[in-house]
Amino acid sequence: MLRVICAVLAAFAFSRAAECEDNVQPPKLYVSKGACPFECCTYRKWTARQTLTLLDRPGGAAIARIRKGEEVLGITGEVWSHPRRFRIERRAPGLPAEPDLVGATVYLLHPVGEGFWLVWYRGKVLQTDPQYSGSPHYVWWAKVRIQSGRVGWVRMDVLNMPFDNVDACG
Repeated sequence: MLRVICAVLAAFAFSRAAECEDNVQPPKLYVSKGACPFECCTYRKWTARQTLTLLDRPGGAAIARIRKGEEVLGITGEVWSHPRRFRIERRAPGLPAEPDLVGATVYLLHPVGEGFWLVWYRGKVLQTDPQYSGSPHYVWWAKVRIQSGRVGWVRMDVLNMPFDNVDACG
C-alpha cells in the first residue's frame, strides 16, 4: 500500500513539475547580450554612413558625435525584445525533428538570420525556424569605440544600416 501511495505522489509531483515548466514565461523585456540579429552580422571596423550620436548606455545620454565617414570599432551588441507569443504550426523544411516544436507555443525573441529566430520555450532559449513571416519587434544596440578612444552605444537599424562593413557576407 505504501508503494502505491508513493507512486501516486511521485506521479502527481512529476505532472505538476511539467505543468510549471510549460507555464514558464519570458521576462517582459528580454536582453540578448552579444547578439547580432542577422546572418553574417559581425562586430569589427565599421564606417559611419551618417552623423550619429554616441550614448553612454543603450537609450542613455549623448556623450559624443560620430561623423559621417568616421571609422569605429564595433565591439559587441545587445538586442532588446518584448517576447511575442507564437504557435508553431509546421516544421520548417530540412530541419531536424529535435526538438519537435510543431504545435508548441513559443515566444519570439529576435531573428538571427536566414529565417532562424531565438525563441523562448519552456524556460529555455533555443534557435529554430518558427516559419514566422511577420515583422520582428526588437531594438538593436551596438557598443562601439570611436577614434578618440571613447566607448559608447549606438542604436542600429537593419533596414537603414548606420554603418558600412557590418555584414560580413556583403
